[in-house]
Amino acid sequence: MFGRDKVKLIINELDQFVNNMDEGVLIYKNGIRNYLEGNAQAFADNIQQITALRESTTNQRRNIENSLYSYTLISENRVDILQLLGHMDMIVEKLYKNLLQFEIEIPFFPSELNVDFLKMVELASLSVEITAQAIRANFRSPQQLQEKIHRIYYYETEAGKLAQAIKRKVFHEMENFKLSQKIHLRYFTLHVEQIAEEAMKAADLLSVLVVKQQI
Repeated sequence: MFGRDKVKLIINELDQFVNNMDEGVLIYKNGIRNYLEGNAQAFADNIQQITALRESTTNQRRNIENSLYSYTLISENRVDILQLLGHMDMIVEKLYKNLLQFEIEIPFFPSELNVDFLKMVELASLSVEITAQAIRANFRSPQQLQEKIHRIYYYETEAGKLAQAIKRKVFHEMENFKLSQKIHLRYFTLHVEQIAEEAMKAADLLSVLVVKQQI
């Protein structure tokens, strides 16, 4: 009974981390939209929110790692859980750093890019949201895991395609922009891509776990 309680505690801690990751991507999406629409106070609030959330997830990660090393109850799954936790933590880190860079560097986005850029942010965010669902499914309903993994790959691929289209438009069509401005836009587009790519890495690990469960 004691052992099961400890395992349940660790899974609850992981679940709370997933909740925060899910909340982080919502803050991130709102923050990008507020920045592009010039809602300065709302954007400043988003920066405060994601900073506080990042601090919370850092503490959560340490607590989960300490729990995993303190108890030998799930030692056979410890490495997998630690790797999954690392990807979750990196997703939150990228959401935080990406949004913070908007506040630090104040990039200029021409209005004709806003629709495509927000669509790319939405696709990358969906890859994270489905990753959160997939992680929960891994512990609660693994029969749903494969479908969610497929959707993560889909959204990551679509985000990548749109990112390439945006960069091509910036460098091939925006002749009135300086090269430094074009590179700046490419830089911020790349950061959104990296969020989806980190979600894909989590999906890769979850795919391995699916195979392990079938052995």
